[in-house]
Amino acid sequence: MTSGPLNGQKRPIHRKKQYVDDVLEVLGHLIPQLARSIMYDCEVVLHDNRVSPPRILAIGNGHVTRRCVGDLMTRIAIGEHDLTNLHEPLYNYGSVAPGGCPIRVSLIPIIIGGTTVAYLAINFAIGDLLMAQRILGELARIEAYPTRSKEASLPNSLSARQLVESYLEDFARPPHLLDREDRIELVRRLHDQGVFQMRGIVREIATRLGISRAAVYNYLKVATEGAS
Repeated sequence: MTSGPLNGQKRPIHRKKQYVDDVLEVLGHLIPQLARSIMYDCEVVLHDNRVSPPRILAIGNGHVTRRCVGDLMTRIAIGEHDLTNLHEPLYNYGSVAPGGCPIRVSLIPIIIGGTTVAYLAINFAIGDLLMAQRILGELARIEAYPTRSKEASLPNSLSARQLVESYLEDFARPPHLLDREDRIELVRRLHDQGVFQMRGIVREIATRLGISRAAVYNYLKVATEGAS
C-alpha cells in the first residue's frame, strides 16, 4: 500500500478544508478591527458553523453581549431560522442580548462550496437609542385641542413701514386704489402675523392707505369679529 494519492488523483476534500481554514483565519483577524472601526456599542462576531451548535471563532466589542471566543452562538440571535439551512443574509432585525439589552442584528452566512461554514454577525446595542427616541417623541408631542391655535413670529428685522409695504405688494395696486374689502384683508393679514404688537404700526397703516387711525381700528374690529 502506498501513502500517496491513488492513480495520480488529488485529494480535494483536504484542499477544501485547508481553504476554509485559511478564509476563516483571515476573517478572524479582521473581526476585532472591524468592530473597533465601527463604534464601541457595535459587536462583530464570527461564528464557526462547522461544529454544532456553532461557536464563536472571533469577536470584537464582546461587552455588548458579554461573550468571548468559544462561547455558543445564541439561538435568540437568529430567531426561527435553521442555522444549517441559512443561505441568505438577515439584515437589521431586532433581538435581545443574553444580558437583556435590545440589539439590532445582521447575520451574514459565509458560504464556501455551497456549504455555510460560518456566520458573520453584527450586533448593535440600541437600548440608549430607543430611550432617546422615546424622549424625543415626548418632547415633540403636541396635545390636541378642539380649537386650532396659531402662533406667529414677528419679522423683527423689518420696520413697520417695510412690513406694510411687503403686504401691499400682494394686492398689485397702489394703496389709494384699494377698496374697503382690500383694506380689511390687509389689516387681517397683518393681525394674523402679530404685526399689531409693533409700535407705530397703526400710524404707518393709516399713512400708507391715506385714512385715519380710527378707520384702521374699525377695519381691525371687522377683521377680527368672531375670533376668540
